Amino acid sequence: MDNPFERFDLDPRDGIAVITERLRELAEDAKDDAEREQIRQAWEELTLHPARRLKAALLAYPETREPLGAPPPLPRMRADAREIELGLFDLAARPSVLLALGVDVVRDEDAVLALEDDPVLRGLH
Repeated sequence: MDNPFERFDLDPRDGIAVITERLRELAEDAKDDAEREQIRQAWEELTLHPARRLKAALLAYPETREPLGAPPPLPRMRADAREIELGLFDLAARPSVLLALGVDVVRDEDAVLALEDDPVLRGLH
């Protein structure tokens, strides 16, 4: 398939006004009527038929994704995230809201949790 975006060096992200202007410039510089007719057909394809324009835009660039069935890439870790050591207490849910409801909750060696310890509410003070 002859893709008008690639053929006339158009950006698929551009709107109809930009496409029209670029193709008008190309039509003015065309050498003969046959070339002008090809440019007019491309203009009609890209401006009057939204579904065809979308299909041409999606096919304009080569596929950059991994082939189907390939494993997903490993997540990238931030440099500062690798330096933090987490313990089991850091990973566990912290029930400090229960204390606000009047329920006694204790952690390591009878230290009572408070609302100030809750990581969700920490930024609200």
